[in-house]
Amino acid sequence: WKLLADKLKVRPVGSQAFERLRVRDGKPALGEGKELSPEHNPLEAGLFHCLDVEKGCSIGQEVIKRIHAKNGILRRLWVLEAKGPMQQGSDIIWNERKVGAVTSVCEDGGGKGLALGYLKMYLNREVFAAEGQTVSVGGVSAVVRPASYAQYPEQQEAEEEALPEDDSEEEEKRRKKAEMKARMEEWLKQSKESN
Repeated sequence: WKLLADKLKVRPVGSQAFERLRVRDGKPALGEGKELSPEHNPLEAGLFHCLDVEKGCSIGQEVIKRIHAKNGILRRLWVLEAKGPMQQGSDIIWNERKVGAVTSVCEDGGGKGLALGYLKMYLNREVFAAEGQTVSVGGVSAVVRPASYAQYPEQQEAEEEALPEDDSEEEEKRRKKAEMKARMEEWLKQSKESN
């Protein structure tokens, strides 16, 4: 890095500064609880400019193509700016309703907080205009702004079948998934014990 720094007349900034720039620009990170994880797909992260939905033979390509074709993105990645620190994993609340969750956090100097989080695109079957809204994250007020790195197609009114009924339907899906996982783990445990 020294040779590169001397040649380009740049200096290293460190991991905290890099993380601050990443969060400020809305660049997704890979990892558990981060922007690119099993819970979130690349389209929700605004990586349309990084994907080729027509190119075949890639892992997950068919699912991504189907989501893209049906305009099936239900969440978008946003930057949250607050006067205080926020916590990764915290719920994002708007009008006393959970509308998303925080995936990355960092400090932006002077005790101010920056975060990335996914927010629902639709509330009560209508487009949720998140930009400029004030939300609550763990009791801290934050303003929602677009992630400059993310690129999304124009937001349209949702088709009826593409949207979940409400939060309870999403919760029911999560509950069934957790039950299935628990049954599978129990079955694996029993099969190991019988061998």
